[in-house]
Amino acid sequence: MEDSWWVANLKALESRPQRLEALTTMNTTIAKEAALSRQIIERLLTTAELYDCANSAADSQVPKDQAVDVTLDLLGHCLDQLAMDTADEQLPSLLRRGLTHPNPALRALVLARLLKELRRQLAAGQVRTLPNNELIFLILDELKQPNTEGTSLAINILSIVLVQRLSDADVQAKLVHLLQQNEIVRCCAYELAVVLAKESAASLSAVKFILDAALSELDNDDVLLQACVMDLLGPLAEQNHGLSYMERRRVLDIISTRVQRVEEHPLDALLIPSIMKFFGKIAAYQPLKIIAGYPHMLACLFQQLQSEDESILPTAMDTLANLASTPQGKMLLHLHFNAAMEESFKIYGSYTKKLSAPIKERLLNSLDVIYEVETPPTKELNTILKSWYECFAGGAHANVFMDLINTPFPDLQMAALALLKTICKYGWGIVALKNTGGAVEFLLSRQRDLHRCIKYIKWQIMEILSASAEFSPTETVRFTAYVNEGPYHVQADLDIATEPQGNA
Repeated sequence: MEDSWWVANLKALESRPQRLEALTTMNTTIAKEAALSRQIIERLLTTAELYDCANSAADSQVPKDQAVDVTLDLLGHCLDQLAMDTADEQLPSLLRRGLTHPNPALRALVLARLLKELRRQLAAGQVRTLPNNELIFLILDELKQPNTEGTSLAINILSIVLVQRLSDADVQAKLVHLLQQNEIVRCCAYELAVVLAKESAASLSAVKFILDAALSELDNDDVLLQACVMDLLGPLAEQNHGLSYMERRRVLDIISTRVQRVEEHPLDALLIPSIMKFFGKIAAYQPLKIIAGYPHMLACLFQQLQSEDESILPTAMDTLANLASTPQGKMLLHLHFNAAMEESFKIYGSYTKKLSAPIKERLLNSLDVIYEVETPPTKELNTILKSWYECFAGGAHANVFMDLINTPFPDLQMAALALLKTICKYGWGIVALKNTGGAVEFLLSRQRDLHRCIKYIKWQIMEILSASAEFSPTETVRFTAYVNEGPYHVQADLDIATEPQGNA
């Protein structure tokens, strides 16, 4: 279409009665055009009347304007055809109306297309240098918007491009401005700072003033804000330079004292699940520092695990799983807290009989994290894991799994079978399964009413058993035949018919 055709249709947007027809016509046309000229794309992306059509009704009682959806489709096609060169000085002016629009769906649309392009550059190893701060400022402004889909998109974009201009005085001033906003905006700034700080020690140094501001929130009276900050700071420990920063600021000591002063400050009790989660995340990367360095934190964790309080058990179970997720973590827990570990596993076994199905599922998933190993465990660790398992199961058998499989909850059944599959990667786990009446028969059965995922996990377990030396040759042949038939094999119903015998 000629430029004049687009100009006429854009002009028609000024008349509300003509708006939907003009939008639909342009949208249909651009969807069919393989490549519009740059001039037409730029005209569309900079026409104020087009963006006016994307204004959604503020009143939820007003029916949604169909024109809004068509406008978003049309602008999406424009962005798809735009050569989004982040080194182009004109790009911010082309995206400005979309990035500053009051409709969060439109802002998210523009941000998503920009993030897609930056990830393409990142994958190619060639992130282009921004010509100035204009695009960065537009993206940073999204963090001041109400928490929407655009917030996470903006943080992901900034994690790629902001490192180029972190030392720029104007960028630093813009970041300082974010710290002067409400707590939601400040937390967005803290999340961005942690993402950037993880990249390198130099990046951490550039955003240290934001991290320091985050730490100051731990003295805030707002318990929810403190919990949010702890959750955001945890990933810093994934890198040595991040952990070093936390040590210099005595972050672990400051947070751990909250557990010790609960009697004096009852409100701190509300923070304990968040504190446990915080230390658990760090322990996944630095098990020695947490398990050996903060015994009172572990004592608090074991107390929570034995509480039967379903409001705190999920976080406590996840925390123990993080602590014991690495071979070093398992060995340290055995060395310093084995009696508490054995007692906790016994209590876990009792929980499978009396807690709600979602908590049982969470428990099984946390045990799966503990028993899943990337490399074969040492003989000593293998013995430790076997001992813990027998505390959980009540002996060298798998009755606990059969009880859970026989419940009417498919998600719980799948969690139980998933953990059983992990346990069968250990020789003693296969022996426990073999010692369980009806277990092998259940796995070999071809029940048609089972969930498809359950059939697949059963088949995976049989694949493990078919390679085990624990069974007789006859059993191994049966197992191998089952595996070869595949997870979803349906046994035919055999109707044996006999022809009548008689004289020919």
